[in-house]
Amino acid sequence: MGRTTKREFFDSHRGYRWVVLVFSVGLVFFQLYTSLFGSLDALLQRSIHLGFGLVLVFLVLPVSRTKKPGWLDVMLALASVAVTLYIILRFEWITFERFDLISALSISEIILSILAMVLVGEGVRRVAGNSMVFVVYLFIAYFFFSSHLPGILHAVPMKWTDLLDFEYLGTTGIYGVPLGVSATDIALFIVFGAIFMRSGGATLINNLGAAVTGNSRGGPAKVAVVASALMGTLSGSANANVVTSGSVTIPMMKEAGYRPVFAGAVEAVASTGGQIMPPVMGSAAFIMAALSGVPYITVCRYALLPAILYFVALFVAVHIEAVKFNLRGLKSNISFKETIIGYGHLLFPVVFLVGTLIYGYTPRMAAGIGVITALLAAQVRSNSRLNFWDMLEAFEAGARGMLIVIMATAAAGMIVGVIDITSLGQRMGAGLLALGGSNIPLVLVLGMILAILLGMGMPTAAAYIIQASTVIPAFIDIGLPVHVAHLFALYYACLSLMTPPVAITSYAASAIAESSMWGTGALAFRLGLPAYIIPFMFVYGQSLLLEGTVLKIITTTFTALLGVSFIAIFNVGFLFRKVGWPGRIVALITAILLIAPVIKTSILGILVGGSLVVWNYFRGRPTPEFEGA
Repeated sequence: MGRTTKREFFDSHRGYRWVVLVFSVGLVFFQLYTSLFGSLDALLQRSIHLGFGLVLVFLVLPVSRTKKPGWLDVMLALASVAVTLYIILRFEWITFERFDLISALSISEIILSILAMVLVGEGVRRVAGNSMVFVVYLFIAYFFFSSHLPGILHAVPMKWTDLLDFEYLGTTGIYGVPLGVSATDIALFIVFGAIFMRSGGATLINNLGAAVTGNSRGGPAKVAVVASALMGTLSGSANANVVTSGSVTIPMMKEAGYRPVFAGAVEAVASTGGQIMPPVMGSAAFIMAALSGVPYITVCRYALLPAILYFVALFVAVHIEAVKFNLRGLKSNISFKETIIGYGHLLFPVVFLVGTLIYGYTPRMAAGIGVITALLAAQVRSNSRLNFWDMLEAFEAGARGMLIVIMATAAAGMIVGVIDITSLGQRMGAGLLALGGSNIPLVLVLGMILAILLGMGMPTAAAYIIQASTVIPAFIDIGLPVHVAHLFALYYACLSLMTPPVAITSYAASAIAESSMWGTGALAFRLGLPAYIIPFMFVYGQSLLLEGTVLKIITTTFTALLGVSFIAIFNVGFLFRKVGWPGRIVALITAILLIAPVIKTSILGILVGGSLVVWNYFRGRPTPEFEGA
């Protein structure tokens, strides 16, 4: 791949771009230093992290359509510096001398508190859109009106300055645990991903996918599934994953004969699922570890089999669609051997990163070492070697990649702050239990619906953090183990990204595929249907979380794989030949029987499903309408 020359770098960095570069590199080096040599006090670490992020947001994403920062953007950036500097300069007073919710706020503290909340709100609007900022300000409004509301929404009256105190001057609101996870664990994984991609990682992933599956029937769609799973685990954004991998895979799928709406739907589902694929899980694993108290590497172990089920279900649906329309693969220009020879050295940093995590290093230490390793590995061969200007651009890309996570976690901290100070979370959990009673399936279904609604239009991390204060306590109260409750909620926080009507990954994919937005969203929902069932599977069959005897894990995994495959048959309507609605219903019944973690239902499911397979196999060759694309 081409390298950036000094002239090209200076031509692309003029005026404000130098300020962006300085703050980007500063943010990366701040994160790298504190990961390798120890984090600062929580409030300092988080405020500096957010300060860098806010300045970059207002310069990188200006309000003007000219794409250059105007006077308003500059003023907001300067205000961000002021808000951060006050925390740094008055750290001793804030941390050791004043008393939270007791010490009176000074005029300057009131102004800065309001300013900080406005800056976070505007920042999250620029990176995540209007949906999340609406939710943020809805919760702020709730604080002021909660004493006048009835039932579980009622809260005791509080002073408006209490909210300012809670949100800005401490580690309970904006600078709470969610931002803390971004400031310590997530940031450098995004930088690692940026360096990996800049040095040729995207080429490695796409070529590996093409070499392994590209020549098989429906190969381009299978490449999309594999590539999106690999890229998605390193990405902090499902939308970014759609744009990155989808710009390559969607045209490939269309060229192979896939309908544009199907190509877009496959990419949307695959990119969404990348956020629940270990080892990085698009930052979700770190947040879950922080909020649940479960070690990071254990979170990855719990998430592994459900993620495999997710992608197997999509892979099978893609294959059946290819067989149904007789879609052939595309000849790959590079073999697996050539890919490994050319770019295989880039796998070393990934293996090393995972190895350090398994060995017991903290995520931030592992990520810091991983960044250094990725830079060194890139220098091994000329086709991946990064010069000084490439490194600066990779750092800038990494800093920009952090912005959505920084702003989403800061905004989520504001929401959690309101929930905590008003005790809304406890009352919502009680309300959920009151509706569901002792009926565990009903509580789970209600929790699923609430989780999806809370997450619509919001980044996964923010949606999950809100659930940690609202839905998850109710799950734990009905008897779910902590890790099961958190993973259940995390899944639906992720799936809200592709759930109509606010299916933002589907809409992004439809733009690349030039397909119907609504059609792509509806089909993505159908293709992703197994994903909506998988959390119920591991609630009732925790062997899918690699718990229990080896025999139980193997048998449960086997029947679950069969179950999600029959859901794919139900979705596509094909098994050796066209399957009508009676056959589809049989396939769905088979899936339900196989998914239930009971040996009797599994045996019955195998018998029913086997009968459907035998019946369709011996009915004859596919009908002519399905022999061509």
